[in-house]
Amino acid sequence: MNIPPISIIVPAPCKRVAAACLLLTTLGLQPAFAVDGAGVMQGFPPAAEQRVTKANAFRMPYLRWAVSHARELSPTRNVARAESPLALPGGESRDLSILAFPVGKQSMTLARYLNETDTDGFLVLHKGEVVYERYFERFSAGQPHIWASMTKSVTGLLAAQLVSEGRLDPQARLSRYVPELAGTPFGDASVQQNLDMEVAVSYPSDVPPDIGLFAATGIFPRKPGMPGTIYDFLKVVRSVPGQSGEPLFFYQNGSPEAVAWAISRITGQSWSSLVSERIWSRFAADDADMLVDEQGIEMASGGLSSSLRDTGRFAEAVRLALASEDRQDSFVRAVQSGLAPHDNRALVAASGKARGRDGYSYRNYWYQKNDGDGSVEAAGRFGQKIYINPARELVIVKLASAADMQPRATQAGAGAAPALRPSDSQEAFNAMVSAVLKAIPG
Repeated sequence: MNIPPISIIVPAPCKRVAAACLLLTTLGLQPAFAVDGAGVMQGFPPAAEQRVTKANAFRMPYLRWAVSHARELSPTRNVARAESPLALPGGESRDLSILAFPVGKQSMTLARYLNETDTDGFLVLHKGEVVYERYFERFSAGQPHIWASMTKSVTGLLAAQLVSEGRLDPQARLSRYVPELAGTPFGDASVQQNLDMEVAVSYPSDVPPDIGLFAATGIFPRKPGMPGTIYDFLKVVRSVPGQSGEPLFFYQNGSPEAVAWAISRITGQSWSSLVSERIWSRFAADDADMLVDEQGIEMASGGLSSSLRDTGRFAEAVRLALASEDRQDSFVRAVQSGLAPHDNRALVAASGKARGRDGYSYRNYWYQKNDGDGSVEAAGRFGQKIYINPARELVIVKLASAADMQPRATQAGAGAAPALRPSDSQEAFNAMVSAVLKAIPG
């Protein structure tokens, strides 16, 4: 008997859960989704099914607790605060929660958008003043929250400082500073190619650029044969077979880890020490935390945690530096040179990061919007965002815990990334930003 094929239409949220289940199962983990988030890590002790572990920390409802308790799950190193923090006075309070903007095929208020994207903290600064600030679930003021890939943008500013000081040659092969990476795509590419994600690299299928690094850092269960340290992780990659040598854009975690290795070799200091000395001590009210592997090497592509307000202070410090005329200040020089307009829009448009980023370029681990206002963005895996609009003197910070276990491409040129829920998309974030800009006079 011939049985006709059956087509099953799976709603987008279910597809995301299914992808997470498939990936976790492939990695030898057991996904489970029947736990009430309100009870996670509650009680003395918490019930076994409510405990957050490295095996469940990347899925809901455990993720929401994990992103704001990174130092309780894995080793971290301290990043020291400022003696005199940057003031964030209260400005004219605005009820932005009722703002409406398009998300997919529907209109959504800011309040609903923040809820649907699992936002933990949201902050809007205008001319350095707080005009809107919200906290959700159990996240609170002063509590650290993982930045994920927004950490790359800090690494990019460190590199820009060393370039401005003449200590790091952006056109030199990275292997000049880290001979151990000679013969690898990272080492054979220039420092600037690594900073701009223009390295043609291929990762083993069982060591993808995200999970492979998480396991090497020790924040995700490590299967037998996977690299045990960040530096070992950088040595498993290969060149892309048949790659013609034409420029490309491939967003992955290895390049910033390789650049951070070069930075530490040049300075003789750890990432955390450098960030404390050169960046964080300029503005922060609280210490930050930085994830480290078993050798004490920081995860320079995704390991920083800080409070919502200190994330806002960082963004505001960058905004002020962009407008500063003090060319004697190394941070100002780094921000202005590191975020100077760069036109690789065609490469970004042809990459897996193109969706929702029409006209964007990328430089030193920062997205450039090319919107006429000089706007730049940093972005993290779970919906974390920093948006800086220098012309409008506006900063938006979004810390979130939207579960995303979509498999990442393991090779340059692999095509578009899987589609996210409409509310989690870059298009939705852009629409929200446009609504905020309209609501706040320039």
